[in-house]
Amino acid sequence: MRGDVIGGATAAIVALPLALAFGIASGAGAVAGLYASIFGGLTAAVFGGCGVQITGPTGAMTAVLVAIVSKHGVSGMLLAGALAGLMQVVFGLLRLGKFVKFLPQPVIAGFTNGVSILFFMTAINDALQTPSITIITTIVIILALRFFKQVPESLFGLVAGLLVNEFFIHSPHVVGDLPFGIPKLTLGIMPFGDISHLIMPAFTICLLGSISALLSAEVTDGMIGTQHNSNRELIGQGLGNLVSSLLGGVPVSGAVARSGVNVHSGGRTRLSSILHAIFLLLMVLVLGSVAKRIPLASLAAILMVASVRTADWKSLKLMPRARWSYGAIMTITTVLTVVQDLTIAVAVGVVLAAIVVLVELASSPHGKVAGEKSVSSSAFTVHPDVEVIAFHGPLFFVGIENLRNQVRERSGKPILVLDFSSVSVIDETGALGLKDLIGRLQREGKSIYIGGLNQKPLRMLTRMGVVTSLGRPRVCRGLESAIRRASEEASKMGRTESLRLESVLTPSGNA
Repeated sequence: MRGDVIGGATAAIVALPLALAFGIASGAGAVAGLYASIFGGLTAAVFGGCGVQITGPTGAMTAVLVAIVSKHGVSGMLLAGALAGLMQVVFGLLRLGKFVKFLPQPVIAGFTNGVSILFFMTAINDALQTPSITIITTIVIILALRFFKQVPESLFGLVAGLLVNEFFIHSPHVVGDLPFGIPKLTLGIMPFGDISHLIMPAFTICLLGSISALLSAEVTDGMIGTQHNSNRELIGQGLGNLVSSLLGGVPVSGAVARSGVNVHSGGRTRLSSILHAIFLLLMVLVLGSVAKRIPLASLAAILMVASVRTADWKSLKLMPRARWSYGAIMTITTVLTVVQDLTIAVAVGVVLAAIVVLVELASSPHGKVAGEKSVSSSAFTVHPDVEVIAFHGPLFFVGIENLRNQVRERSGKPILVLDFSSVSVIDETGALGLKDLIGRLQREGKSIYIGGLNQKPLRMLTRMGVVTSLGRPRVCRGLESAIRRASEEASKMGRTESLRLESVLTPSGNA
């Protein structure tokens, strides 16, 4: 409980400046950002399927909302947010929560980078109003990231910008009055006559919010070794969007950064995410007179730094090592996200990825590469503590979830050998998904070996860093070598355990 209290309080400190910044950047106002974090976040925490998820306004969502507000006004954004919430609830009831796991990695990276660009662009106007404060806030945030990692960097930047403006610059461009009070229902101002024009914007909010929340839940699962309920999480996010929109808040989504802060600070149960909303409400009520003096340039700096950190830099580093199709799909998805629409970008990216898969299947032989013998783990002596898991067919982005489920069902033993003898080809998403799975298993204390690799899969695993992260001795061309090394490790573990038990026995033989 102590960890949940600390985690919730820390997440609330991080969320306060972001809620103000995202609310203002969207065009709906600072209070709309606060309502979203408090009421939308609380609802999603109570009904969601990931206990440590912190829900609120996000930079990715803000980039989408700017276009909606400019075209349909704040009332249109509220109706679009409510419609998006209904869609998410329906998707959750239809058990579509796992759809995000079937998206190709270059598509996810592409729209993430595209959204980060849009996110950065929304902050430029406020940043240029008082550039000196923007620069000072940015420098303080960078220094805090470097030297004060235990304290939220955005809070450092916010305080620095506030103090500099109060004592030296006196910029009039500040947050202004925060008429924070008991929210009123917004049904009366929603433009239901324009609902036909708001379906696509609502679907964009639904798609982006769902992908962001489910990816964030996947990340927190890896941090604390749990398994979230993706369908329930969609329902919780949908209800959060409904409540936020009906009370005048901007649409919300689960946020990786705030959820990560919660986990790193000790949050482990649903109580932490609930307390985040309660602590945030108390902070607003106590510090409202201070918050209205915050310069907009400081909030813009926070947004710009957050957008740079939101970008998927790892995907850019992978481009020289991946196939040309990986970079092409990611680039096209990024460009379409910026110049067109997120839903169009994702749809085009998925279609292109599917075409690449079809071409790869047409040019690759089925099953094993010709000239290599098919092997079976039953031909070797396997230690009782070693589990051999065989996979068949190509490993593309559509099959990575099946691989995860198969390993999850059969990962009861301490040492696992993944048999890829019948896997003829692996794409970038499959390799990166395998790398993530291996990392999770290792954090659970499992020892992993890979055997039976053909030339093309081995080349892909090497390029994507799977071989380096696992260790070259644990990756074998032959299955027999992998099983032998795993069995040797199991035997050593058994001898070590026997020696440890003998060392704690008394001469009489009693522990």
